Amino acid sequence: MDEFRWASFLLAAVLIELTPGPNMGYLALVSARRGWWAGLLTVLGVTLGLAAHMVAAAAGLSQLAVAQPVLYQGLRWGGVAYLLWLAWDTWRGSGASSDVEDLAMGDWRDVRRGFLTNVLNPKALIFYVAVLPSFAPAQTDRPLQVFLALGALHLMVSVAIHVTIVALGARAYGWVGQADRAPRVQGAFALGLVAVAAWVAWSTRGG
Repeated sequence: MDEFRWASFLLAAVLIELTPGPNMGYLALVSARRGWWAGLLTVLGVTLGLAAHMVAAAAGLSQLAVAQPVLYQGLRWGGVAYLLWLAWDTWRGSGASSDVEDLAMGDWRDVRRGFLTNVLNPKALIFYVAVLPSFAPAQTDRPLQVFLALGALHLMVSVAIHVTIVALGARAYGWVGQADRAPRVQGAFALGLVAVAAWVAWSTRGG
């Protein structure tokens, strides 16, 4: 694949990842509320979710989901419902700890939640079905290798941008992590997740 195609795809990937969306909002909220380590674990989960979409698209499964309105809408509303469940879970304080240091450490639930948030994100599915293939050459004897190479480049771009978002969000952790602010921060975090869910429902309605 020629250099122009690579450069064009790289620019497109950067611009798409910089566009506000569920990943950006969720990572900023997690890192601000629970610190950089929880944010990085969530980035790992989000990246695994993107990789799952990439593999599914390479195998032709994602194209099936897009072609079947029932499957697409199931994925779409499943993602919205999961974000709303996270908001409710946060609001009621399930599993919350009064120990700020314990909150900072995070655990593998952050990976799982990041993964599910992104696997149930129809915008990621559309990217690998419609956007990425448009940058691959029409005539190539290695279509799968080209697709996976482009996907790997997108994953690297997404990791770099998501880690930057976590670093910026974590700068607020010292302020929001104070015990006297915990109830207000917990409520604000829950409302933020509701806003992310609403954004997903609105931005994917024409799928």
